[in-house]
Amino acid sequence: MANGPIKVLSIVPYRFLPPSSGGHLGIAMPHQYLGMHCEDHIVCTKDNIPDKDYSFHLHPILERGVKRYIPLYKFRQITKLATELGIDAIYCDHPYMAPTAIALSGKLKIPWFMRSHNIEAERFRTYGKKWWPIMRTFEGAIMRRANGIFFVATEDLKWSIEKYNVAPEKCHFIPYGTTLDKAPSGHIEAKKKVAEQLQLDKSMPWLYFLGAMDFHPNTHALSFILDEIMPRLNKSNFKYQVLIAGKGLPEELKNRIDKTPYIKYTGFIPDLDDFLKACDVMLNPVLLGGGIKTKAVEALGYNKIVVSSFSGSAGLLPEVCGANLHISPDNNWDAFTSNVLVSVDQIPSVPDSFYNTYYWGNVMKKAYDIISSAKN
Repeated sequence: MANGPIKVLSIVPYRFLPPSSGGHLGIAMPHQYLGMHCEDHIVCTKDNIPDKDYSFHLHPILERGVKRYIPLYKFRQITKLATELGIDAIYCDHPYMAPTAIALSGKLKIPWFMRSHNIEAERFRTYGKKWWPIMRTFEGAIMRRANGIFFVATEDLKWSIEKYNVAPEKCHFIPYGTTLDKAPSGHIEAKKKVAEQLQLDKSMPWLYFLGAMDFHPNTHALSFILDEIMPRLNKSNFKYQVLIAGKGLPEELKNRIDKTPYIKYTGFIPDLDDFLKACDVMLNPVLLGGGIKTKAVEALGYNKIVVSSFSGSAGLLPEVCGANLHISPDNNWDAFTSNVLVSVDQIPSVPDSFYNTYYWGNVMKKAYDIISSAKN
């Protein structure tokens, strides 16, 4: 490794700028904070358009088509770039570009690292994809070759050690984080402002669900809010308002929401700061998909109480979330609803341990220390 701050070549084979989803922020934010510690050079697709100044450097040399995933695609150009920059380590998001990362590592005699957002083979299996066994073989082999893997969920880390036989010393918990390093203020003011904008009753508790509504795990979760949770809340004579925020809601679900009392679809909200400050409780009845549920981390960062299914709490450490996190067994909607009723009478108080663990500055300092200490 070079003396002083290291130089990292990161490979991101898709558009993430400007960020318009939690997935995009899950790329932009860790690299933003990694770039505060080192020179982070990102090889990416040509359709990335920075919306502001970032700490990392973009090298948009990949095309958008399927061929970008072909092993060793643009290898000569990437190798030339890495050599000219004097790169010390390779970092790739997801396993798809790992063959290129492995080849670069061997060619340049430098270590390479992979960030695992979820266990891809398990995600494919739960979606009913027939090729999931192929991904399982590929993903396991890739992880065993890496100098280190950064997992966003401890559940995935343990799974990889047990199922993929990855050496424990290679596995590191580097979670999805929050840009907040302490609980924000301004809840009452924000709720008054958003109530006026959306014509809502600010005296009611606001329960919310936020995410891209053209993503199946999210619409699947929304169906539980409509079919399981709200009917139980209504039987309790509890007065509440549910807010569903995010782009791409199918017309059928939008029409159903429009006809249902106590729930409102807000559509895409460009500035989430006031919205998140204004809301009271996040509903997280997610059962599908792997990895960490980024909106749950975001909610806890805003000192919201999160009521979650067990699957939806993957990647969250209950011991650092305090009483702000309520977890119920998957598909136990009686328990989930009971947690909602408890949470609305609770004064939120996320502990400092949450920010120590999930603040992006702390998260990516840990990743930087791991990369910079690697030896061939």
